[in-house]
Amino acid sequence: MTDQLELAQLKDELQRHLMIFQPSELLPQIVRSTRDIYENRSILKRLPCADSTVRYLAQIVLTDIEAGKRFRKTECLKVLRAIVRNSTGAPRFQPETVRLLFRIYKNLIFEVSEDGRWAASVLIKDQLLADDEIQWLIENYNQSVHPLNRLLLYPERHPAIVTWAEKVYRTGELPEREAEVIALLIRDDIPSYVDQTNTDLILRAVSRARIPDAIKEALFKEFSQQENYNTLLDLALRLEMPSLIRHMIAKIEKDEAA
Repeated sequence: MTDQLELAQLKDELQRHLMIFQPSELLPQIVRSTRDIYENRSILKRLPCADSTVRYLAQIVLTDIEAGKRFRKTECLKVLRAIVRNSTGAPRFQPETVRLLFRIYKNLIFEVSEDGRWAASVLIKDQLLADDEIQWLIENYNQSVHPLNRLLLYPERHPAIVTWAEKVYRTGELPEREAEVIALLIRDDIPSYVDQTNTDLILRAVSRARIPDAIKEALFKEFSQQENYNTLLDLALRLEMPSLIRHMIAKIEKDEAA
């Protein structure tokens, strides 16, 4: 009897590990609750990042959140975060999946521990949000660094975020994040109302802006000065812009010849 019990336990353990390679087939069989997510967390964290996997687990988590059940929220968030991070690049989930993830985020971002908040923030990072979701972030950006980060690092230009960023810049609300705020305002050029006397700040803002590399490089050259060549060199190397290095060399040679 003991041998049979041990064999059954071994078979169960093997099947749970097989889930890493066959998630679409085995995940619904093995994981049906937030308790299952917690108990299988070490295995689940190794699952490949797939929209169907994230959506399935997110629905389980959201169901218990909205039902007011007590469960290990932070640990479940960490499982979802680990799967998202298993993506080879920044994942873009289907809109239905993003809606689930944002509802989880909205419900838990001010409730769980700081570890859980960082995990929740990863779930919607680089995702395209609905207008009402962006508006919620705008309404709550001053409550925590996490909604603020999602606005400052939003993957695309969005009119509501641009309007918010202009208000924040004009009122000087976020001096420690000023380069990121200015980055949101840049399109083809630096807006006229932005103070351009601090060229290092402008260069950092341009480097963060969601604009084509050609426009970014043109702005780097426009604001290049001998005093900020070290900053420009760092940016040229990081962004792989050898023509920017050649531009600086040409300007130095011109100054030498003068």
